[in-house]
Amino acid sequence: MFTAVRWGRRFAVVSLPFLTLVAACTTPAPGGPTPTTTTTTTPKPTTTTKPTTTTSTTKPTTTTRPATTTTTARPPAAGFPGAVPAGFVRWGAGIDGNGDPVPRHEAPSGQPLALHRTFWRWDQRTSGLLRTVKDDLAHDRLPWVSLKPGGSWQDMGSGALDSQIDELLRALDATGGPVWLTLHHEPEGGGGVNAPDDPGGAPAWRAMQQRIRQRMTVVGTRHIAFGPILMSWTFDAKSGRHPDDWWVPGIWDFYGIDHYVDSQVSLVQSSWLAARAWIGGHGLPVAVGEWGMRGSDAAAGQRVRDWYQHAIGSATDGKGARVIALSAFDSNLNSPTGGWELTGAQLTAFQQLLADPRTLTAHEP
Repeated sequence: MFTAVRWGRRFAVVSLPFLTLVAACTTPAPGGPTPTTTTTTTPKPTTTTKPTTTTSTTKPTTTTRPATTTTTARPPAAGFPGAVPAGFVRWGAGIDGNGDPVPRHEAPSGQPLALHRTFWRWDQRTSGLLRTVKDDLAHDRLPWVSLKPGGSWQDMGSGALDSQIDELLRALDATGGPVWLTLHHEPEGGGGVNAPDDPGGAPAWRAMQQRIRQRMTVVGTRHIAFGPILMSWTFDAKSGRHPDDWWVPGIWDFYGIDHYVDSQVSLVQSSWLAARAWIGGHGLPVAVGEWGMRGSDAAAGQRVRDWYQHAIGSATDGKGARVIALSAFDSNLNSPTGGWELTGAQLTAFQQLLADPRTLTAHEP
């Protein structure tokens, strides 16, 4: 097994024993995930196809960051933890079953995986999730964690689970961050049908999101940024959905989008541009929690570079929200139309862009 020793933003690869806990692969459940099984996404109609994602076991922790005493809450969208200046981007991936970034990307590229997206059940919130966050920060990866809630959306929003929410927030904040947090990504239909993932619908989801921000204020977090994730398909009129149903003013630091194109074409499609315009109109930057497209030839590699450059130029292109992060779904798990693992020229371009000086690691700028 290889691991990496890091000086600055560079790695030296050395052969050392390294314990990796293998992620559990689960199967999607019709009608959506339950809080104790897996996080899932689903194929979209027409050109955009969504995979389903899974929860997993964790990587070993190498460094534990000291606890931080907090006093006041950081307001949304005002210099939030992990904020990105114009002309830069956080570039990374979610790896097959919360897999190990070292052999997959860091050893081949000699760079940290600058953004690491992972997926968790509620009962993992202070165990596997926390160990992975600490390991990510120790290796200069910005952790972006997606959690499914510990009960119904109504339970989470009512205050019934405040003690558990506070436990999570205190543990994440004590790592020193920055940490990005999303609670129930793709709520509008990620469970496998074109309907909300919880019987409470959008109103209950909004109440849950508001409750998380309220608890962040009470706890006094300083190192956590908070944002939702919707599907780009929701911004296509053919979806029959209404993005305004999934909006709450003043509680998020950024707005996330998962975006897939099930063909060998550019990711800069109409649904993506509609999402950027809508989010920009609401005054937030946009971060991509999952992206995928088809192809492994040189043209596909160029499309990866074009996608990166689209984010870099987004502050001045007049097309809506500034793009601050792009996380690939580098996985074949639960992908009914075919896996999204980066291969060929897509993989080469992705790893080369980890070394681009405009790619920010966890503790930059």
